[in-house]
Amino acid sequence: MPSTLKPDHLLNLAFVADPAISLDSHLAAACVTRIEIDEGSPSYRTVLYLFELEAGVGGPFTAGRERDTSPRFSPSGAHLAFLSVAHPDTKPQLYLIPTGGGEAIRVTHLPAGVESFAWHPNSESIFLISAGDWSDEAKGPRTITRRAYKRDGKGLLRDTPAAIYRLDRRSRSLKLLYQPAFEPEHLVVAPDGSSLYFTGALSEEEADIGRTHIQRLDLGSGKVGGVTPVPLHLKGLSVHPSGAGIAYLSPIDPENSASPVGLFYLPTGSSKARLLTGDTDATQSVGGDSRYGAYPNVPHWLDEERLLFNLNRAGRSNLADVTLNGEIRAWGDAAAATTSFAAGASKVVCTVETPTQPGELYLIREGGEPTALTAVNAEFTAAHVLNEPRGPILAGESGPAYWQLEPHEPREDRALVVQVHGGPHTNYGYGFYLEFHILAATGYTVVYGNPRGGSSFGADFATTILGRYGTVDADDVLAIARHARGAFGGKAVPVHLTGGSYGGFMTNWLVGRTDEFRSAVTQRSICNWLSFYGTSDIGPYFTERELCGDPWSKTELLWSQSPIRHVANVVTPILILHSEEDHRCPIEQAEQWFTALKRIGKAATKLLRFPNEGHELSRSGRPDRRVARLEAILEWFDEHGR
Repeated sequence: MPSTLKPDHLLNLAFVADPAISLDSHLAAACVTRIEIDEGSPSYRTVLYLFELEAGVGGPFTAGRERDTSPRFSPSGAHLAFLSVAHPDTKPQLYLIPTGGGEAIRVTHLPAGVESFAWHPNSESIFLISAGDWSDEAKGPRTITRRAYKRDGKGLLRDTPAAIYRLDRRSRSLKLLYQPAFEPEHLVVAPDGSSLYFTGALSEEEADIGRTHIQRLDLGSGKVGGVTPVPLHLKGLSVHPSGAGIAYLSPIDPENSASPVGLFYLPTGSSKARLLTGDTDATQSVGGDSRYGAYPNVPHWLDEERLLFNLNRAGRSNLADVTLNGEIRAWGDAAAATTSFAAGASKVVCTVETPTQPGELYLIREGGEPTALTAVNAEFTAAHVLNEPRGPILAGESGPAYWQLEPHEPREDRALVVQVHGGPHTNYGYGFYLEFHILAATGYTVVYGNPRGGSSFGADFATTILGRYGTVDADDVLAIARHARGAFGGKAVPVHLTGGSYGGFMTNWLVGRTDEFRSAVTQRSICNWLSFYGTSDIGPYFTERELCGDPWSKTELLWSQSPIRHVANVVTPILILHSEEDHRCPIEQAEQWFTALKRIGKAATKLLRFPNEGHELSRSGRPDRRVARLEAILEWFDEHGR
C-alpha cells in the first residue's frame, strides 16, 4: 500500500548524474548519490556505477570514499579516471581504476585539488586544471581588487587563477603547461592530440561579466592563441573530428545572455561562427529539485556533418541532431526532461526524468527507444502515490501555459499553491519536483507555468521582460493563478503563492500589488535591485542586463522594479526563507524585506535563516535542512489556510 509522501521522504531518493561512455560504446559510467543517515546529520555519499552496455548489466564500481565524481574513460577503454573527495574537509584528487576491476589508485596530491580533467587520445596523458599549491586557509585580511571576488557555492575566490597541467599516467609526474591570467574552464583535447582547447577571459572586465574566449594551446610549441574573435558566454566545446573547426554553446545574441542558448560552429581560421539551431534552446533548462551533481550537455559529433545536442522546447528536453546546414532532427518528443548525456561511437547514455519519475540512467541507440540502465528510485516511486500533472493548460485563449498537479485527496477548502520558477531564463515543464508531490500529498493542487521571461519558447519570449520586471511577467502569473482558481470554484478557493530566486522576486512583487493570495512563502528572494547590484556575486552585469540600469544613473528605473517600493501595501502573511551564505541573492535582501514588513506591521511575517547554506539549498543543501525547508512551507500554508 503506497504511503503518504512527506518531507523526510527526501532522504530515500537517489540521484543519478554525470554520465560517461567509452569511445567504443562498450562501457558506461555514472555517479549515483544516496543520503546516508548516521548518528550525526544526514549526508550525501556518491559512488560510481559501471555498466557493460551489450550485456545490459551494471552496478556499483567504487566504494569507500565520501564522494566519487566526474567519471571519464581513457580512449583505449582500459581505465576510468575520476575525482574523489576522501573526507568532507579535503579537496578532490584524481584517481585511476582499471575498467576490468581492481583498486583505485590516487595519482594527484595537489593541495588545491583538481577541478577538471581530460584524457589525451593516446591514453597515456591526462590534462587537468588545478590551482596547484594554493590553500584557502585563512591568513589574515584579504585584499580585494577585483569587482568579481566571490561566487555562490564557493565564497571568496582565489587570489590567483588555476593553471593547466599535464599528468603522465605511468610515472605520475606532473608538468605545468600554462598559467593563464584568468580562470581556465571547459578543457577539450583535439582528436589528433596536437592541441588543447579551453575557455578563459583575456581581461579583467571580461572575467567580471562572465565572458570568455575559446583559446588553443599548441602542445608542440606551447603557444596559446585565441580562437573566438569576441568574448562570449561560452560552454560545451566540441572539436570537429578532423580538427576543421569547433562547436560550442552560447547565447544566440552575444550582447544579450538572456537570449536562447544556441549551438554554433566556428571553422578553423574563420572569424564568423554559424548558428546551427536558430531560435531554439540548444541545451536543457527544465527545472527540477531532485538532482545532485553535474549534468553535462556537451554537443557530440556523430560524424563530420552532424552534432548531437539537447533540444529544449516548450518545457521538454530531448536529444536531437543538427547538420552543419542547420537541419534539426529530433530523436523523440517525450514528455520528459533529458538532463544530461554522453555519446560514444554508436550509443548514447543519458539521465532522464519525468514529472512522476526521478532521474535514472538510460541507453539510447540512434533511432531507437531508451532502455533503462538503472532503477535506483524504483522503491521510492513504488512506495508513494505520484499523480500525473494535467497540462499544458492555456490561461485564456492566448494566455500563458501551465500545469496543475492535483492531489489524490483534496483538502476540504480545495486550496491551490501557485509556484513561480527561478532564473528567470529557465522553465517549468516535464522535470521532477519532489516539493510539488509533497504539497499534493497534503491535499493542495499545485499550479505551475511559464510566464514571459522564461526559456524554451524563443528569444522574444525570453527577453520581453528586460527592463520591465513585474509587468507582463506578473500579468502572466496572475492570469495562471486566476484561471486555475476559476476552475476550482472561484474566489472562495484559497490560493497560496511561492517561488525562489526570480520566483522569490515575483512573490514579493505580487503581494505588494494584490491581496488575493491567502499566504505566501518567498525563498532566496530579491526585494531591492539598488542594493542587489553591489552585494550579489552577479549584481552589476545581471542588473544592467536584466533591469537595464545601474543605481547611480538609472536609480528610478531600478527602484520602479523593486518590490520593496510597494512593501507598505503588503497584507498577505509571508514566510521568508533564506540561506545565510547565499551570494547570488544575498541575505540582506531577506533582512530588508523582513524589517520593512515588521516595521509597517500589516502582514504576519517570519524569517527562517539557514546557516552554512547557499543559493542551492532546495536542490543540494544538507539533507536535514532541505527537509526543514519543506516542513516550514507546509506549516505556513496550513497555518494561514483558514
